[in-house]
Amino acid sequence: MTKMKSQSESPALVVSHVANFYRRYPGELVTFYTRVDVQQPLTGLTVRITLPGGLVPGASRALAGPHALGGDGAALLEVEPDVGISYFVWQAGGKLPAGTRCEYRVEARVAPTREDVTLESRAVVTSEGVQIEAEETVAIAVSAKGRYINYLPTLYQEDEMMGRFLMLFESFWAPIEGQINHLPFYFDPQMTPPDFLPWLASWLDLALDEHWPEERRRRLICSVASLYRKRGTKRGLQEYLEIYTGEKVEITEHRADNLRLNSGAKLGSGIALGTNNVPHSFTVILRLPPISSSGGKRERARQELERRRRIEAIIEAEKPAHTSYNLHLEIDPALGTHETR
Repeated sequence: MTKMKSQSESPALVVSHVANFYRRYPGELVTFYTRVDVQQPLTGLTVRITLPGGLVPGASRALAGPHALGGDGAALLEVEPDVGISYFVWQAGGKLPAGTRCEYRVEARVAPTREDVTLESRAVVTSEGVQIEAEETVAIAVSAKGRYINYLPTLYQEDEMMGRFLMLFESFWAPIEGQINHLPFYFDPQMTPPDFLPWLASWLDLALDEHWPEERRRRLICSVASLYRKRGTKRGLQEYLEIYTGEKVEITEHRADNLRLNSGAKLGSGIALGTNNVPHSFTVILRLPPISSSGGKRERARQELERRRRIEAIIEAEKPAHTSYNLHLEIDPALGTHETR
């Protein structure tokens, strides 16, 4: 957690310090990422990232912010040989307005160790103008031997060379183990990787349209079982169109109007009871935002036509076969713009 020391209630500095791995073996690389957000105007800034003795310093760079302007963003490296602690220091003078963001990256390699250790890296940020300090610490767990050695007899567990040798196999198999451990997420439409969405949809006999935005494809897979139960109904078609468009859909079924049962009523093929009605038909009304396109009016018109065709394809697939329909699309600028793919 970030520790703040400030005279004001609202923090002037917020620092985030994270690592790309929190469990490493000797010889492996770890990268630290630090972000500093200036929330109040400040004068001068000093960023100090500390590496313990168990981490051998590597490359460093300021990714964004005043330190990266006009130079390569390199840091000043300070080392205390007696304790083996290293410091990466960036300094920026001048006034820093509120909203300034600085980002840094530091690489390090885990030094050899005979015992399991926990190494802590700390990021400390101070300002020259006022007495303000913010800091955050991140811990890396270092294992001296691979986990696989725990499955061998005690004789092998006492062999340091064997413990380091098994690290090679563990690093090869770790990605596959991660996939197996997270296997349930592959069956969750909200969590599965985008490339797995068509495969997951095939389990439900659903062909996904690759032109649909990812979020709507995920929502369709989540709702497809319910939509199948409602297929051919007004409610089912309405829900399907709302998933695709992201807007409310109005569907009006044209039933008999001015129903009468008297001497003037006639029955026969293609005749419905009543007047001014079209049996087995409905109207779909959609109010959609305009499409945002940088290709000019012609490209925008093409995308509008393509969107209409996709909506018509959904209606044709979901409506009862014996029915007909009218589609009314209303472009409403008040709804914002719609990005297409």
